[in-house]
Amino acid sequence: MRPRDALTRALGNVFLGVAVGLLGYYGLTSILSWTEQARLRQELEHLGSVSASAPDDIDVSTHGPALDFTDWESQDKAYWDGLAEGDIFGRLVIERMDLDTIVVKGVGVADLKKGPGWVTSTALPGPSGNCGISGHRTTYLAPFRRIDQLVSGDVIDFYSPYRRYRYTVVRTFTVTPDKVEVFDPTEVPTLTLTACHPPYSARLRYIVQAEITEVRPLQQSGE
Repeated sequence: MRPRDALTRALGNVFLGVAVGLLGYYGLTSILSWTEQARLRQELEHLGSVSASAPDDIDVSTHGPALDFTDWESQDKAYWDGLAEGDIFGRLVIERMDLDTIVVKGVGVADLKKGPGWVTSTALPGPSGNCGISGHRTTYLAPFRRIDQLVSGDVIDFYSPYRRYRYTVVRTFTVTPDKVEVFDPTEVPTLTLTACHPPYSARLRYIVQAEITEVRPLQQSGE
């Protein structure tokens, strides 16, 4: 065998090995996250929350104001204040992204292995402020893989154990990772989603900002 042929074959084997290794790694992270999401959904059901149901089966009150924050502090805020890192923060449903996932508290390495995480330095979903949620695009089930498909006017639903927060996308853009001002407080209650961009790179952050358009209490069955 000529030296050039031997080198070509050796390089081919190296690239094949790298490809197989990457496939194995991404597959393993998906299995780990799938297991965590399944466990979190079981915990959500044990909370007795109707938000564990399929989105189409969740009864949302149509009475009262469109932005109904009645008992918000004694319900949602009290629930969130009692959470530890990695606990269930809520549920995120985005039809455009074909996404229905559990969000946890925190964006540490261990937190984001479970699913998207609430950025704890940002506001809670509620009557004011800018709530930040970050997630992976290529590993750990890649919940935000399709984040760049969102366009202005798309609907984002976030469920707490007590109510549904409905947001409408108003802008999308990219920034460098140091531009943390995307989480600055806003006049209109806002949800900011972030993920690395482009896929398989941490060079930029893809940002989606959505403003609140409706907040409705969840109705327990029989109400």
